[in-house]
Amino acid sequence: MILVYHEKQAEKYAHHLTDQGLTKVVHARSEEEASEWLDQVEILFAWKFPAHLYQKMPKLRWVQWMGAGVEDVVRGLPESVLLTRIVGQFGKVMAEYAFTWLLHEYQGVNRFLEAKASREWNPKRPESLAGKTLGVAGLGSIGQEVIKLGKAFGMKTIGLSRTGSHEKIVEQHFFPDKWVDFASLVDVLVIVLPHTKETDKVVNQEVLAAMSPSSIVVNIGRGKTVDQEALLARIQSQKLRAAILDVFEEEPLPVDHPFWELPQVYITPHISGPSLSRDVSRFFMENYERLESGRPLLGLVDRHQGY
Repeated sequence: MILVYHEKQAEKYAHHLTDQGLTKVVHARSEEEASEWLDQVEILFAWKFPAHLYQKMPKLRWVQWMGAGVEDVVRGLPESVLLTRIVGQFGKVMAEYAFTWLLHEYQGVNRFLEAKASREWNPKRPESLAGKTLGVAGLGSIGQEVIKLGKAFGMKTIGLSRTGSHEKIVEQHFFPDKWVDFASLVDVLVIVLPHTKETDKVVNQEVLAAMSPSSIVVNIGRGKTVDQEALLARIQSQKLRAAILDVFEEEPLPVDHPFWELPQVYITPHISGPSLSRDVSRFFMENYERLESGRPLLGLVDRHQGY
């Protein structure tokens, strides 16, 4: 049996699977709805599934998570159960998000909107991305798309990653023991890291202090990879130009957080990598066919690395 779990769209996801010919598919939007199926479920296709329910699922053999981040799932899932995450679907749209806001800042969009509102002719020349150094922390499928766009805009590209397996896509590569050296070179730092023990608040005071006051931080990975207090202090003291933040340590961002009051901080509510139900369901179907035929699964999570 396949259980589809989503608090809002469970039925929609389930229909995508049954339309592809799968049978024995049930769906649930809450713990109460899921409870009658737990002892029969072999495959779970889910988002925000209550981790404590895994102990009630003796037949469970595979979990396909509906998103890219699995840090909460890893902590609760038995080692014997396969876990896969969505990969390769969010890169282009997340790269577009990052450059939408970078262009907004460098082109002075706010300034020209304000000038229009006051009927003021203000021909101040915008800045260009060309020639600036783009540093991307995390060179997976999302980071690779960010690098591609950066190159299209004529930016110099450098990267930081744990394995260096994609180091050839950047002009200079750094490993995590060289964070300060890496940060000291960037005009724009784009963070697309997963949250693990190694990356928890890895963008800390030391890293931020190495950056130029004219540089910009963009976080579209996980909120907990950045020390928000250190970032706040750098912004408040005008030692960073701007921060473009789609993810935060606590979400929703508390209404009394100082970030809200700072014009140099762009805030969006974790929307840079939208999950489209049909595309995510296609990914599930590809992995389901691989599972049934004994082929390697896409997006298989390394429990020790956390992604």
